Amino acid sequence: MPGRGSVSIAKALSLFGTPGDFPDEDEHQRAAGDLERIARGGIPLGAEERLKRIAAGTSAPFTSDLSAKEYALAQASGLTPIAQIMGSSVVQTGWQDYVWAAGYARIVPVPSFSEPWNIARRRAFDRLRQEAELAGADAVIGIQITVRTLAEQRAVEYVVFGTAVRETIPVPRRESGPRMCALSGQDFVVLRRIGAEPVGVVGHTAVVGVSVTGWANQRLGNWWGNQELTEITQGVYMARRIAMEEVRRQANAARATEMVVSDLTHRIQRPGEVGAAGQYVFIITMQVLGTAIIRGAHEPRPGPLGPPMMSINIGD
Repeated sequence: MPGRGSVSIAKALSLFGTPGDFPDEDEHQRAAGDLERIARGGIPLGAEERLKRIAAGTSAPFTSDLSAKEYALAQASGLTPIAQIMGSSVVQTGWQDYVWAAGYARIVPVPSFSEPWNIARRRAFDRLRQEAELAGADAVIGIQITVRTLAEQRAVEYVVFGTAVRETIPVPRRESGPRMCALSGQDFVVLRRIGAEPVGVVGHTAVVGVSVTGWANQRLGNWWGNQELTEITQGVYMARRIAMEEVRRQANAARATEMVVSDLTHRIQRPGEVGAAGQYVFIITMQVLGTAIIRGAHEPRPGPLGPPMMSINIGD
């Protein structure tokens, strides 16, 4: 007669299906191979095979997250959607060099807080680019991004979805490979209409730690009326400066003439603990994401925008 332990194990295994449902040796080897590919910054083999079939024109009809308006505008602008693609990365946060350990007032960047965000963003967009290249795409449009913190796992998640498209009429370009951007389909088409070409995604997350002591610390711990928290204000300015300096550097490296910033957000948090000497501590996170573009890269496609039009529906 089986004991309680064997019954519990049987119940646990039932959550994953019957014994016949477990992966065989070939599936185990394939999964191990996929893990190695991801560790090298690649994508799973199954995704690569699917995208190669799309590039060869032997796959099923395309799928995408484009709205009807985005799809119609893309077609009218000479872009043919061919596949939905994605890039994903989850990065665990490691040891943190807490700014409040010294026990005195400080307003300083905290690279160990910002690095997981920047690693996850770079790897997610790089995998998106790999999928676009495998599909034989000329550009990626209709970008949708999910960014969040997985608190229990002490990790950050970055997922990017987009639609790979091909040009129906080749456009002269300075660089080879798919044009990467952080734009919706409508915004991409608008840029084409003025002859601007996206040349890459620019982005950075900057984190600044503010530890407050002395008189400022007393004001935070007691009611002193309405007054500006100048140290925190200074920290917000510092975080923005760091983030914007980095995205400008990235745009210059891409030889862009301008940047279109699509996302600029910030957050101020107070950790659940107080630092040395009882000072208050705040963490300021500034995230910037945009698209580097070259103005005047080609002739407007399909043509310049016409004069504004007005339509009035007065009913029956």
